Amino acid sequence: MRVRRISFLGVRTEHFDEMTSFVRDVLGLTPAFANPGWAGFKLGSGERDLFEIYGSAFRDERLFASAADGPVAAFDVDDLAAARAELEAAGTEIIGDVVWAAEVSGDPQQSGWGWLFFRAPDGNVYVLQQDQPVQ
Repeated sequence: MRVRRISFLGVRTEHFDEMTSFVRDVLGLTPAFANPGWAGFKLGSGERDLFEIYGSAFRDERLFASAADGPVAAFDVDDLAAARAELEAAGTEIIGDVVWAAEVSGDPQQSGWGWLFFRAPDGNVYVLQQDQPVQ
């Protein structure tokens, strides 16, 4: 597998409103979307690269693994299915199934954008993310 960049950083917090205000007003990140208990901010590294904030009550396993206790980073890869096979071959714990954004949102323009949660040897949860159709 080839990791191209860190494409996502997510955090769950009991201080959702304060954190979203801080990221927007102090750090100056541009809002990408805002929902009750879930907000995303654009990162400059890629079109869909995001810093996302989840309120402590937000629970959607497809979007943020509840198995995660701290911040979660995603590594962008070329081929999510092949990368998953490599993780499995290495005996890595996979958390849930591959999630495809187009299936979650119903928006076909998000085809080729998907992710998979896994637990690394350090015990933390990470994500592999693909943001393009496999060539």
